[in-house]
Amino acid sequence: MTRKKHLKTAVCMTVATGLLFVGFSANAQESANDDLNSCVKHEQIVSTAKGVGIGALTGLTAMLVSHKKDDAVKGALIGAAVGGVAGFATAYYTAVNTCFKKNPAWLPESDIQRTKDYDNVKRAIKYKPAQGIITRAESVEVGGTVKADGQANVSSSFILMTPDGAEAPVTIERKLYSVSDDKETEVPFPGRTSEQHTFEPGEQKDTVHIPIPHDAKAGSVYRVQFSVAAADRPPSVASQTFTVKE
Repeated sequence: MTRKKHLKTAVCMTVATGLLFVGFSANAQESANDDLNSCVKHEQIVSTAKGVGIGALTGLTAMLVSHKKDDAVKGALIGAAVGGVAGFATAYYTAVNTCFKKNPAWLPESDIQRTKDYDNVKRAIKYKPAQGIITRAESVEVGGTVKADGQANVSSSFILMTPDGAEAPVTIERKLYSVSDDKETEVPFPGRTSEQHTFEPGEQKDTVHIPIPHDAKAGSVYRVQFSVAAADRPPSVASQTFTVKE
């Protein structure tokens, strides 16, 4: 077979395998909102297809440069699979983020509840008015067992104290990281990343639900980070890691 025919065969098989791979991997995390779910599936397929194309081209090129023509097709297929798998998890959260940007009305409303009043917190932390405005992230907790195709239910508690007990604006930020071999990669947070609200002083609890990709492997580790800031002071940060179970 000529080199031209080798190339043609490799490219055709790469495209076919890429489409097959995408089809098997397109079961995105189901959403309560059917429109959002459909959008995420579409965006995830597009991102995966791009990853497959890049991986396939890399594998094919490597084989041809090394003059191993008989392995050209095998190299293309391996490249396609590696490119698709490597980019799929990040593609999922990117897809969610893209869909929210295209449809801002789909963003879930914040669920922030006051859990302790001013006097209770004042006694607990021995707060004095001379300390000025205080904001502090107290804790981040992930409830229940986190599984693929499920959700991580994250509750973050924080306090706000003001000298006269008056309300004050607070900036909240949320971040999500994928953790592997002690290395962290920030991925798009699936929801409102930054918000500013005016709160009564006391303790508040922020609750969010982070979707977990359908194909997330058991043992996958994530870290969710929560921070609060007020009165031009440095943010107070708290975080928690969680692991995907079987």
